Amino acid sequence: MRYSILFLLLLLSGCGFHLRGSVELPEQWLALHLQSPSPNSELASRVRAALGKSGAQWLAPGSANYMLQLGSENFSRRNLSIGSNARATEFELKLSVSLRVLSGNGEEVLPKTELTTTRIISHDPENVSGKVEESNLERAEMRVELVQQILRRIRYLASN
Repeated sequence: MRYSILFLLLLLSGCGFHLRGSVELPEQWLALHLQSPSPNSELASRVRAALGKSGAQWLAPGSANYMLQLGSENFSRRNLSIGSNARATEFELKLSVSLRVLSGNGEEVLPKTELTTTRIISHDPENVSGKVEESNLERAEMRVELVQQILRRIRYLASN
């Protein structure tokens, strides 16, 4: 039993497995600056925390090797289907943000890129308060997905 657990741990460590939300970055990618129109937003905080788990240090723009520029978070909701009572029965939620990465000397490493995630949720007109809470939870999960997209882009940039 002990040997099988040890074997599994060795197998996982050898395959490149990492916990979700952590990313291995080269040392020059650990000196970062995050520029955002709302630096205290939930998305910006999650990006800082996720990269902080990888050892990133958040520095002033002049001291950083790379600058991540996040745009404003754009959230939209549109009706997908209408029921027999002329009320929406399905919504599409869309959350997007732009990302641009510059090197410390101002060279563009990643041009402005739009990152987007969407969800489709059903709507029950009889349960409005429950659906509002569900919509808020979906929005929080969508932020987590955007952070994962940002981490994948940065990991790709750092590996090239």
